[in-house]
Amino acid sequence: MTQWQDYISIKKSKQARRYSLRLNHKLRRIDLVVPHRSSETRALAFAAQYQDWIEDKIAALPCAIPFAQGETIPLFDIPHRINIQYEEARKSTKITLQNGIIHVITNQTDPSLRIERYLKKYAKDVLTTMVHEKAMLLGKRVNQVNIRDTSSRWGSCSCEGNIALSWRLMFAPIETTDYVIAHEVAHLKHLDHSPKFWKLCESLSDDYKIGKKWIKDQGHTLMRYGTAI
Repeated sequence: MTQWQDYISIKKSKQARRYSLRLNHKLRRIDLVVPHRSSETRALAFAAQYQDWIEDKIAALPCAIPFAQGETIPLFDIPHRINIQYEEARKSTKITLQNGIIHVITNQTDPSLRIERYLKKYAKDVLTTMVHEKAMLLGKRVNQVNIRDTSSRWGSCSCEGNIALSWRLMFAPIETTDYVIAHEVAHLKHLDHSPKFWKLCESLSDDYKIGKKWIKDQGHTLMRYGTAI
């Protein structure tokens, strides 16, 4: 039986002056940050005081959805089922999307990393197109679009016109993805969160309030996809 201690990952930090517990949605664990000279015994004794909190947080995590045979995942609001065909003689893995199916032909017993790599490229293509389409509405130029795997900051825009987005936005409701992109594109004109900025967001994304609320309340659920159980 799994004990609460099994979900604890102790991280020593030279900057830490006190003990702190943080829920790691991506790795489905609790990060226990402790001062650099702290012992494991003292660290676990601190965590034991919050056993109920730890157990509640872990229990509340949404079920992981791995990139495995038969699993269904949403790609830009369209459900797709993973179908893996194993062929030992193959020299490489081939992945295609067709009619709501992610077809995987592979010689790998576990092609999950290859599926993830394919989905990241697909996300980059679609998200980049969406960014440029919205930027054109403003008459603004995007210098570069980067795709990252972040767990809380879903997008960013630099003063140089570089926009970064989480590839996991592909799993979100489309109005949420649209809002995050509108938010970052709006920063090309307003590098702040002034009333003018929010008015521009609204003009770029009809359902921006719905998308904003979802990413705030449910954004952490995007970390469930591809996570090993």
